[in-house]
Amino acid sequence: MSYAPLDTSLIEQRLRDLVPAFEEVNGAAAYHTLKGLQDFRTGTCYVVLAAESNPAADGGQPRRKAAASAVFGVVICTRNYRDPHAEAAKDDAIIFAGKAREALIGWTPGNWSNCTWLKGQVLDSDQDRVLWIDVYHTTHVLGGNP
Repeated sequence: MSYAPLDTSLIEQRLRDLVPAFEEVNGAAAYHTLKGLQDFRTGTCYVVLAAESNPAADGGQPRRKAAASAVFGVVICTRNYRDPHAEAAKDDAIIFAGKAREALIGWTPGNWSNCTWLKGQVLDSDQDRVLWIDVYHTTHVLGGNP
C-alpha cells in the first residue's frame, strides 16, 4: 500500500517509450533546478505534479484508502530557430505536444483512472526557445496497490 503522491516516473517512462523524439524526459527535480528560460534545453520534456486533492473531502475521510485527484503538467521546450516572433517554434511545440497527448490521453497506468487532458498553452518564449505546457488529470488511490 502506498500513501505517496502520484508517481510521475510512470508518466516519464511512458513518454520515453512512446515519444522517442524527446531528447530527454525528466521529472520535477530537474525542472526545479532551472532558473530561467535560457536554462531549458530544447527537445526536453519535464513531468511535474501540480496538485492533489481529495474529491470526497466533504463527505468524510475513509479509514484506510482515499481517492487522490491529481493534476500534472508536461512541459516541453522547443527551439525557436526560424522566427523571431516564436511562431515557428510554437508550431514545433504543437507537434511535440501532439505526440505526448497521443501517448497520455486515455492511458490508464496501474490502478489510476484514465489520464485526461485539460489544457495546453505557451508558458514562455524568447528568440531561442518556446516553453509549452499541457495539463492533465488522473485519479489514484492512496493506500491502494501501486
